[in-house]
Amino acid sequence: MNSETHKDPVILAAYQRAVHEYSEALKGFAAKLLGPEADWAEDVAQDALLALYRHLHQVPESAWRPWLYRVARNLCLDRIRRRKHKPRNFRDLADEENADPVPPGPTTDRPELLLQEKEIHRDLEKAIRELPQRFKEVFLLCDREGMSYEQTATVLGIPLKTVSTRLFRARQRLLKAMQHHLSVG
Repeated sequence: MNSETHKDPVILAAYQRAVHEYSEALKGFAAKLLGPEADWAEDVAQDALLALYRHLHQVPESAWRPWLYRVARNLCLDRIRRRKHKPRNFRDLADEENADPVPPGPTTDRPELLLQEKEIHRDLEKAIRELPQRFKEVFLLCDREGMSYEQTATVLGIPLKTVSTRLFRARQRLLKAMQHHLSVG
């Protein structure tokens, strides 16, 4: 580790801005990838930012955002792999059943619209969770995190055309899953 890099006030100030700018977004991205283990999302975000601090002298500032998302993605994938080998119990299943993916706070004072809005949001979040991992990652990075196709390709280590194809397929699957909400009745 280059100790001079960590003493440079300009680099430290840029790092502090990055922490402020990316920590919540990284946490949200990790929560979506982790699904039932979303409580690990804050740890993932912190670990990614800590890894950046350790590699400040190796990663150019212009590459920090995709680099952070790639690290966060890898940490999430590691966690998901470990989860597959962990025995589950009834309490885990009950917690998943009772989880409410709808954020609090009404956006309307009409109960029927509020109920419909909650149902649509719940169904969309469920459809996103059920996307195959390769489609979910691309969708979350491009549509939720606002990354360009180029940045997404860098984060995932895949060709640009693959990003485009996977995003198209993810959107098609989500559209199909939400079709019953789109029908004019």
